[in-house]
Amino acid sequence: MHKFRSLVIIFIVFLFLTLTSTLTYSFSKAGCEGDCKKCHSLSTQEVNNILKKMNLSHAKTLDIRLSPVKSLWEIHIDDNGKKGIFYVDFSKKYLLPGPIIELDTGSNKTAESIQKIPIGHADVSKIPLNNALVMGNANASKKVIVFTDPD
Repeated sequence: MHKFRSLVIIFIVFLFLTLTSTLTYSFSKAGCEGDCKKCHSLSTQEVNNILKKMNLSHAKTLDIRLSPVKSLWEIHIDDNGKKGIFYVDFSKKYLLPGPIIELDTGSNKTAESIQKIPIGHADVSKIPLNNALVMGNANASKKVIVFTDPD
């Protein structure tokens, strides 16, 4: 019985040391040799599969990049004109939809990233103006279109 207990203790110590060294390596500068993209990847097709699971298959993937937090991907999407960001861990098992706040500065890293997403412009020529109220010169070089909801 004493021999069995010694083997169990040795196994537990070995397991603890293995897990500790693996986690330390994974989250240290040496993990991935400082470049997480050497070991980890996330393709547009994988993001599209994630969007499909979230019932957002119509959303378009704009960008996939490393997030400010190690072990997370930052995904930029366009959902019918609405820009958004969500995060996926390297294992591709977990999605995080909230903002990332840097504690030292209080800055919202997600909001900073959203500000950098290029905004598309509406094709004004596709807006029907046959029932529009025109004020001023209809042939002016610059036009302003105002949308209102009368109800």
